[in-house]
Amino acid sequence: MPPKKASGKKGKSELELQEPDHDASWERAVDSGIWDRPPPALPDANTWPTWGALRERILTACKEIRITWSPSLRDAFPVEIIKLSPQELTTMVFRGSANLTKLVLSPLTSCPKLTTLDLAHCPKLTYVLLQSASLQTLMLSNCPSLTKALIHCNKLDKLEILGCPNLDTLMIWSEFLTELDLSDSKDMTKLQLQCPQLIVRKLPLLQTPLPPAKPVHLPIATMLKERYKDLEQQQQEKQDVLRRLAVSSSVVPKTHKPF
Repeated sequence: MPPKKASGKKGKSELELQEPDHDASWERAVDSGIWDRPPPALPDANTWPTWGALRERILTACKEIRITWSPSLRDAFPVEIIKLSPQELTTMVFRGSANLTKLVLSPLTSCPKLTTLDLAHCPKLTYVLLQSASLQTLMLSNCPSLTKALIHCNKLDKLEILGCPNLDTLMIWSEFLTELDLSDSKDMTKLQLQCPQLIVRKLPLLQTPLPPAKPVHLPIATMLKERYKDLEQQQQEKQDVLRRLAVSSSVVPKTHKPF
């Protein structure tokens, strides 16, 4: 019996293990320093083992990351970028990200050349914490779910934050910010500004928590105590009157003696 041919099976196995073709946009992004496609368009280590390193190479080469109106951009993607901290990255635009809920840029040394961050029109964004020694422009307009923004960016000179009606807490530290318009944030309860150059301000009237309600009438215990005190005083006065009457009735009148 002639031996079985294994060449066909071996060729099929090798074909199955062949690395998928690279997307042409990957090399273009490395050369240009610009990534402008949704996150799923990046190479994924789950697809091919070496693609994790390729993904990192693309992101760390970026000078600009512009992903707009993408529902596939979620919280994990900014975390990945900030963890990699691309040394030449100057611009991050996530405008219109429907599923972005929070963004934390920290510590101060992260993304050391970042100057522009655009998070406008993110309907689910609720929380922002930014610490940056280089950020100059921040766009947070039309984020209706935003409730808390902590911004420690000494070089920040432009902040757009209109259209955030649920903003409750805002803290800003900046040496260069000169204008601030918070006229749409009418429910704010906490505002802290360390901005010595701030000239134009449109600030809301802070909504302070209401003090505990006081009862219209005195508490029952107090009323009973005061009533008992009044009765006790009346009883004491009555006893004093009776005592004086008793004393006066027991005194023998002096006998009248004629001259």
